[in-house]
Amino acid sequence: MNEKHSASGELCFEHELLLTMRSASSVRRKVTATFELLRDPVHRYLYRVLGDAEEAEDLTQEAFLRLYSHLEKGRAVANVRAWIFQVAHNLAFDQQRSKSREPWRSEALEQHQDPAPDAEERLMEQERRARLQSALGRLSPQEKECLELRAEGLTYREIAGIMGMRLPTLVSFLGRVTKKIIRETHD
Repeated sequence: MNEKHSASGELCFEHELLLTMRSASSVRRKVTATFELLRDPVHRYLYRVLGDAEEAEDLTQEAFLRLYSHLEKGRAVANVRAWIFQVAHNLAFDQQRSKSREPWRSEALEQHQDPAPDAEERLMEQERRARLQSALGRLSPQEKECLELRAEGLTYREIAGIMGMRLPTLVSFLGRVTKKIIRETHD
């Protein structure tokens, strides 16, 4: 049932983007409306990949500036969300290549702590968290990128396009990554 909700949510989101792109009369309005819809997911993705809020903000703005430039030149974009995430992915990759990569952090783990666990529960949670962080830290940059894009709600097809993989290859790849994390956290 969750998959149906997710799929219908993605369809609604894509429909909203399509309506925005068709209804806006100028490129500036189209990009502004798209920015309002996609800014937060793109920023979250870039923040998790880069680990730096300011860099994530800069690259988010750069991605939308590139969309503006692309549309201003009269070029079309079939899937705006996938296009923006592809640009964000490339910008993050270039940023990481130009400096040494910082350790990957999971913001979600830090935010979802039980407010009042007892001492034993806290210790068990710390151990689980440490195993998960260790497993995530051992993932390759490509594995991390795929998980981050999926966490932002992109479809397998969109992720495959961004990562330059065939769809069956991506599905198999993410399956292996998931099994690897499960194996390392449950041993």
